[in-house]
Amino acid sequence: MAGSLSDEADSRLRSKYKCNECRNILRTPVQTECGHRFCNLCFETAISNEEQPRCKGCLDEDSTNTILSKNESFSDRAILRELRNISVQCQNAKCQWSGNYIEYDEIHADSCPFHKISCTNKGCGEIICRIDLDEHLTDRCGMRKVPCQYCETNLKHTEMKTHLEVCSKYPITCKYCNRPAIARAEMTRHIDAENGDCEKRLVPCKYKDLGCNHMVEIDQTQKHDSKNATEHLSCLLLAVTRLSETAEDIHDQRRCDDLKVAIAKHERQLSGLVQAIETLQADIKKEKEDIKARQSMVANSSQFSVSGNVQQYEKVTEKLKNTLTILETKLVTYEGVLSVLKNQLEQNLTALRNLESGRRQDRELIESLERKIKAQDRIIAMKDIALAEQDLRIQSLELASYDGSHVWKISDFSRKRRDALSGRNVSFYSPCFYTSYHGYKMCARVYLNGDGMGKGNHVSLFFVVMRGEYDALLRWPFRQKVTFTWIDQNNREHVVDAFRPDPTSSSFRRPVNDMNIASGCPLFMPLSLLDSPRHAYVKDDIAFLKISVDTTDIA
Repeated sequence: MAGSLSDEADSRLRSKYKCNECRNILRTPVQTECGHRFCNLCFETAISNEEQPRCKGCLDEDSTNTILSKNESFSDRAILRELRNISVQCQNAKCQWSGNYIEYDEIHADSCPFHKISCTNKGCGEIICRIDLDEHLTDRCGMRKVPCQYCETNLKHTEMKTHLEVCSKYPITCKYCNRPAIARAEMTRHIDAENGDCEKRLVPCKYKDLGCNHMVEIDQTQKHDSKNATEHLSCLLLAVTRLSETAEDIHDQRRCDDLKVAIAKHERQLSGLVQAIETLQADIKKEKEDIKARQSMVANSSQFSVSGNVQQYEKVTEKLKNTLTILETKLVTYEGVLSVLKNQLEQNLTALRNLESGRRQDRELIESLERKIKAQDRIIAMKDIALAEQDLRIQSLELASYDGSHVWKISDFSRKRRDALSGRNVSFYSPCFYTSYHGYKMCARVYLNGDGMGKGNHVSLFFVVMRGEYDALLRWPFRQKVTFTWIDQNNREHVVDAFRPDPTSSSFRRPVNDMNIASGCPLFMPLSLLDSPRHAYVKDDIAFLKISVDTTDIA
């Protein structure tokens, strides 16, 4: 905060009242080993930004360069007593304030509406007057949180364009049927091949399982089938070939083995019958040839007696005819058995095909049941998440207070401080509390490594007005005085700060989202106090913050 001596003071005071770093009037003066004075904040900033910071007072005097060190500096209470009676005036542009140093240091310096400060939104860094901060945070800051007009998600203004490219509720036009204003999340269902309602959605060819991978508009399937009939027949032939090759690999191996054994047995029987029939046919042929030969011999022979030879040859002939009849009967019988075995073989092949079809259906049923089980697992997981959210909400309600005062216990403080220093988690919120059962809903937000102009040197503590169930019954904007207290667990010196809300700020209007923009004290407490051996602001890795809201004039 810039401040200068008035004309009256300039006439009788020397430069000893000015900081050798910022060249403005001293605030919380610190004297170094070389005798020069600095504002405490300027001194802390100088030694934290450089490895070997040099004293500017020594440089101006061309004397020996002194390296600033915290161990070789002390609080200059003597000069502070002198400053208490000095009149000063604010040097911020457009500010007409003047008064004594105490008023300037304790009140005006941290509240001057024309003081240049950094935007409190992380990543912005724009320097503006304090009086313009609320308008900047509400309307101009690129890092301000704004709700998406489609899904109502709160985002940084600079991220909105990128968000709209992936927003699940952003309206887009179907690339197939040109139907407009379909939510991005609904587009998948709209063009779904099985359950979609797009009139020109792409569906897989009905020969997909046979190898045709074309996606066809739903009203062009017949045209596709006609155009690709040859390809589909080739796919069908290939599928049949593959089916034949894999028919032996069936789920019920035992039945398959039995059928294979039966088929092999029948094939062997058929082979034996065929050989037997061929043998019989050969024997019959041979017997017929023998009969013809004997008849020829009888007719042409004149060496034997007619009566005896004829009688003998007739017996032989009769015997041969009987044998021929028996062989022909056996041949008919074997042909019948062969026909029966052929029929049984065909039945076995049919049973084998039916078994393979049943195995395929069983496999499809198992896959369907597995998909249903996975769907049930997803539903159970969602239920678990919902139950966890309900448990968190119940726990929050159990810890809530209803008298406008809340003591916030911050456990595991060292880890949270490391997260803030590393940027992993720069801030976190307190549990919510209320001014009464039907009153304002509020919480606090703390930055353990500071925010805005307090970043890296102060703890920043902010007050947040939240959307409640009874906001319609309450008076707006929020006007109640808010007091922050960091409790010294040794009960020596608590850190206390308070403010009254600015009625024109959007932070204290009736909330339209879950919570308003946080507002409060970016310079609530110097980081150096956290490790102070005289105090116990953190003890046993636990800190206590108290947030009190004045409820005396709430209707």
